[in-house]
Amino acid sequence: MPKQVVASLLLLVGAVGLAAAVAAFPALRRVYVCLFFLSNTEYLHINFVSMEEYRGWVRGFEVTSTDMVLLGLLAAVLFGWGKHPPRLFPPIFVAMLFYLLLVMVSTTTAFVPLYAAFGALKFVRYTIALWVLSNAIWDEEDVAWLFPTFLACVGYEVFISMKMYLGGEYRARGTFDHSNTLGMYLNMLLPIVFSALLNLKTKLTWAYFAIFGAGTGIVVLTLSRGSWVALALSLAVVTPVSFFLRARPKKFFLIGLMILMAIPPSGILVQKMIKRIQEAPESSGEARVMFNMVARQMAHDRTFGAGINNYSYGTDGPYSDPFEGGLDKGGLCHNLYYLTVGELGWAGLLALLLLHGTIYATVLKFLISHPREDTRTIFALGWLGGMLTVSLQSTLEWAMVQTSMSFTFLALAGVSTALGRIRSTDGAKNWRVWVRYVPVPVGGPAGRAVARAGAR
Repeated sequence: MPKQVVASLLLLVGAVGLAAAVAAFPALRRVYVCLFFLSNTEYLHINFVSMEEYRGWVRGFEVTSTDMVLLGLLAAVLFGWGKHPPRLFPPIFVAMLFYLLLVMVSTTTAFVPLYAAFGALKFVRYTIALWVLSNAIWDEEDVAWLFPTFLACVGYEVFISMKMYLGGEYRARGTFDHSNTLGMYLNMLLPIVFSALLNLKTKLTWAYFAIFGAGTGIVVLTLSRGSWVALALSLAVVTPVSFFLRARPKKFFLIGLMILMAIPPSGILVQKMIKRIQEAPESSGEARVMFNMVARQMAHDRTFGAGINNYSYGTDGPYSDPFEGGLDKGGLCHNLYYLTVGELGWAGLLALLLLHGTIYATVLKFLISHPREDTRTIFALGWLGGMLTVSLQSTLEWAMVQTSMSFTFLALAGVSTALGRIRSTDGAKNWRVWVRYVPVPVGGPAGRAVARAGAR
């Protein structure tokens, strides 16, 4: 029996099992949310109609173990329809639908419709993930569970990267196929971990401190210049806003401690940075410029570009002249925005910018309307920093179309959509404590009523 059939049956049985389990035990929904993020670090994947010689960003009809978790989480959302009716069309989801519409249109005009179909299936799965995560977060406790989950994700990548690095691998890459992808992945999560470190009241403060420091070190060891700059800028955004929410002594202490602990290894790390900058080949920059130019030409020649997942076909065929005789023939445009232009036309770029803009607007609207130090705001602040890294690094990398990266990105966007529907429980708890300790007069009707209640 072909391995694709066996793997598919296993994933199907797993999805049905997860759905049945959450139907019997609804509390598993929260576990599934965390499992969805964790499953993007390591996952089983299979390709149907696999075309491994093609250099596009997807080479078959892909199905992964993360899809199995997603189906289980979808079942949890649908089973909870009565108590927690889902929001059918949140703003970010509407923006994603516009993007998906252009993807579908491009499959009809693509150079190779089969390659386009590979990409279209991916975007259908991404869109489902966004809708499910937008409706899978029901209360603040769900958000609170995400912080240790992200801690585990970063910690696992640190462990794998250090294992490889100590084994002689020059650039840290973790569970990903390229160091730049690892840097981009960590940069989505590290600002959230940093925000939790500064603002969250938890007994795990030192775990957050250690994992954040180690994760930052791994970003440096990726030797990705874009990752360095993006992470620094994101932390520069998170830090002052965190102090604006509340300038507690703990924050000053942690920031000072981080600076002191960063001094000893900084000499070695700075040397690595300088060496990386000096040794960067000029041909790399020239290739990026050429790829961007070809993308513009594709959009100029064809209204909807080469078609989703058809850029590599273009640089290996009709637009291969600039790359003849080189390794870049059949390659991908590094800049995600230009890659989108080349594959979906200028309308595709508009859709991508609309998606990013809607995410920014959602997060900023929440932060402005909730300027207090609660669980939801801590997540929103960290994700604002993470989103900034995505926008910046997408000018250098096409990694956001990869499965684990897109699933993580859109899941985080989905959580940010859900924040506005969650009512903070902190105020209610504080009010109950305050009422409990209001002094009651000993004499009079009120005093006698309290005495009778105590006697019962």
